[in-house]
Amino acid sequence: MASSQQVDLFLDQLVDGAPFKDDRMLMEHPWFSLTKQPRRTPFHYSRGGVDIRIEPGAKGMANIYDKDLLMYLGSIINEKLERGEKVSDRKITFAAHDFLRSTKRQTSKRGYTLFLDMLERLDGTRVRTNVESGNDKIRSGFGWIESYRIIERKTKNGRSMMAGVEVTLNEWMFKAIVIDRRVLTISPRYFDLSKGLERRIYELARKHCGQQRSWLISIPSLKEKCGSDREERKFRADLGKIIIDANIPDYTLKMGKSADFDSAFKSRNPKEWMLEVRPIRPRSDEVIETAANPAEESPDKLFEIGDARFRPKPLSIHVINNARERFPEWDIDHLEREWAGSSQRNQLVIKDPEKAFIAFCERYVSNRSLDL
Repeated sequence: MASSQQVDLFLDQLVDGAPFKDDRMLMEHPWFSLTKQPRRTPFHYSRGGVDIRIEPGAKGMANIYDKDLLMYLGSIINEKLERGEKVSDRKITFAAHDFLRSTKRQTSKRGYTLFLDMLERLDGTRVRTNVESGNDKIRSGFGWIESYRIIERKTKNGRSMMAGVEVTLNEWMFKAIVIDRRVLTISPRYFDLSKGLERRIYELARKHCGQQRSWLISIPSLKEKCGSDREERKFRADLGKIIIDANIPDYTLKMGKSADFDSAFKSRNPKEWMLEVRPIRPRSDEVIETAANPAEESPDKLFEIGDARFRPKPLSIHVINNARERFPEWDIDHLEREWAGSSQRNQLVIKDPEKAFIAFCERYVSNRSLDL
């Protein structure tokens, strides 16, 4: 704890009405424990060339609720950037009360105690990954926050009070926000979700669904992307409860066997369990993004316009998964939109869409730097 009795602090805060933002890569891969119970065993995730190793600290592994602080800090930085400010300092000083209020936490003494535990988990958890940030193509090791400091003041009656919290964000995440600009808007109702798996499903839905009519994924793949160590039948039971509760904002969920779905993206194994995610309605931020970038229409819309000879067929889930494994740090939905648009513009007759898409991805990726 540090004393700041003589100094007036300038505190950053998230302006009322400013949206929360999340890093696309934090949404894509499992980085956090899904439970509030301290996880003290290391976690390893390896899929499609992406390697993530998490080592818990003294208070356990940072969980998905602790991640709220990273989103809060990232949203403050993002808001400054959108106002045209230059942001070069990774150190942010803020009022704990503003964070607790913004993320719908209790502001009682208990709330502040839990807040301190959160800081210790984020500081103590060690992350090792090959996921790039700021075009750094190196294996990185870091804590979620580089350091923190509680700044106290004395009241007139001699009691100590928390005047501010100073947190230095890790360089990997700072570059993801400031340089890569790989952020998505998060629904404020996200913070109402009490189950860790609900939060993780929302993240994946928000990252993958976009403007598509639906997103379909096999249960084994979903379980892996959630970082869950539950048995598959228990994992399906957990999903079933979430579907019944219907608390996840902006999306509806449906679980069933592959044969139950009428989609080109379903598994070829008719007995494989799958989860389908559908947007309830277009969200305001997506409408704005689409209007600002009319070329970035959803694959479904691109397949419906222009001469029928030049409409690529929707790709199967196996091709999409293959592309995600071969190009793990690229947004495959974006690559599919680029491919479909290019085929239409160049009036290409696609005889083998699967081979054509992978070949397009190879050319596209080799000619461009990573831009998520």
